[in-house]
Amino acid sequence: MLIDILLFIVSIPILIYSSEFFTDNASKLAKSSGVSEFIIGITVVGIGTSLPEIMVTYYASFTGESGIVLGNIIGSNITNIALILGVAFSIRNTVISDSHIVKDSIVHLIVLMLGTIIFLSGNNITRLEGVIMIAVYVSYILYSLKSHKRPEEKTTHDTFVLKRTVYIIVALAGVLIGSKLLVDSAVHIANVLGISSAVIAITVIAFGTSLPELVVSVSAAKRGFTMLILGNIVGSNVTNMMLAMGTASIMREVVIEDVHLIQFSLVFMLMLSIILIAAMKKKNLSRIWGFMYLLLYAVFIWLSYTGLINGI
Repeated sequence: MLIDILLFIVSIPILIYSSEFFTDNASKLAKSSGVSEFIIGITVVGIGTSLPEIMVTYYASFTGESGIVLGNIIGSNITNIALILGVAFSIRNTVISDSHIVKDSIVHLIVLMLGTIIFLSGNNITRLEGVIMIAVYVSYILYSLKSHKRPEEKTTHDTFVLKRTVYIIVALAGVLIGSKLLVDSAVHIANVLGISSAVIAITVIAFGTSLPELVVSVSAAKRGFTMLILGNIVGSNVTNMMLAMGTASIMREVVIEDVHLIQFSLVFMLMLSIILIAAMKKKNLSRIWGFMYLLLYAVFIWLSYTGLINGI
């Protein structure tokens, strides 16, 4: 078990640095084409920081670890909103400058609700439902591109594009290696401790795979890049719920295990999303909103583990 713990610890920095490397190079490539800050947040940064969740979900799906697939997706979304926004909002008073963000947060809730309906519609997530989820993701991206005007496109040199592309491929390889180490070690640790893999995934693995979002958001909060933070969280959540889960269920139908835990976590996730809409309507957010989200995250973690005894 000691080796598994060491592998788990080692896998996290591999995921973080590989994701940061991907995000940095992909963002530079996007900016050179004149893409807006929010669009970069929900697409390039959103996908980049969601790479750990995506790769962990793929590998867990391939190995038949359904509990980790579902737990990682839902737990990561909860971590993104409650922990990461909580930390970001706690750093400084936040000013919402984009008038579109309320609408974007409502669309974010609708997408998560659609995912929740699919999750709760049966005992498993079928390949057809996976196709539907991917279609929703594509529709969301197209909607976002239309909603946010893009600046005039810039030209880039072929050597610049090639260099960044090679870096992106290297980063993807790093994320894949880190994901394999994370899932394998987490499954072994859960088995030894007698803890459900879904609980481990929805808390520990979700925290580990959400660290890239945390790093990006804290850095952006210190610089006052609020829209990048919100775009990153919203984009990551939609990417997790629709793209990661959709493609994973196409690879292999996902069986829903630990039903009570999954149902509770989905309801908790939607509640956090509703609170986000209320926050975005405020325009000026004090640090109290951040502390409130952090408290809710602590409550979620506590309930997840006591739920093993109380049956949630």
